[in-house]
Amino acid sequence: MPARLPHHLRIARLPLIALLLAGASAASATPLPCSNATLKGTYLYNESGVLNGKPYAESGREVYDGQGGIVLSYRGSDGSGGVEKATYRVSADCIGTATYPDGQKATSFISPDGSRFVYTITAAPGSQPTALSGSEVRVAP
Repeated sequence: MPARLPHHLRIARLPLIALLLAGASAASATPLPCSNATLKGTYLYNESGVLNGKPYAESGREVYDGQGGIVLSYRGSDGSGGVEKATYRVSADCIGTATYPDGQKATSFISPDGSRFVYTITAAPGSQPTALSGSEVRVAP
């Protein structure tokens, strides 16, 4: 049988618990300070998974302009590669979406300081399955 706390300690715990619960509730309701400006600079990335039904990996560099534009340089395991432009949008809760010229769309979960993020391709062209995910890290402002 657990030991019972003295009466004065049981009473002191109640305000502390209420304060902790109120703080947790307030913190979850406060939006993170993200916007398009959160992503600004040069990021290196790698992704892997399945592209159009076949195993695939890719690495590259994306330069985010802080206003919704991306310049992407990449090389894929299938021999593809090149440079292209894309667009992005970051919401206040630090979730981003990017749209690429071939129709791919990615959803990102971004650190509030913009230094890194993880993403999943959520839409892709082609009739075969695509399941790609990766991460990016800022290497230059």
